[in-house]
Amino acid sequence: MANDKMLSVVIVDQSLEHKGILANAAFVLGLSAGRDLPQDTFGPDVQDGDGNVHRSLTNIAHFVRKAGQSKLRTLRKELSVLPGVTVIDYTEEAAPSDYNEYASNLLQRSSEDISYRAIHLFGPESAIAPKTKNLSRLE
Repeated sequence: MANDKMLSVVIVDQSLEHKGILANAAFVLGLSAGRDLPQDTFGPDVQDGDGNVHRSLTNIAHFVRKAGQSKLRTLRKELSVLPGVTVIDYTEEAAPSDYNEYASNLLQRSSEDISYRAIHLFGPESAIAPKTKNLSRLE
């Protein structure tokens, strides 16, 4: 996996239909993932024809998929133990704006009782793609 291309996949709960919740989940995961991603995950700033700077964007493959709760739990469990794979989850327990309340709520749940709004996977394509390539795209 050392020379493997890196892949980023966000998988949202397929039952979520509210666009605001979907956008919020993607935003939270993006911010959280960004703090740990290697610098080479991002391209350089670029300029447009007028000389205005446009900040760097990711330069790796990235996808948004959807899955049910059972699949989200399975993916999180299986991929979080693989070397080089980072898994970040956004749960229903994280919905309150108070971080201490989130931590307290999560502590009271077993892994099987957690409802995921979305998870973000980052790591070698060879580890992540086989587990996610057959998931439906979020449209």
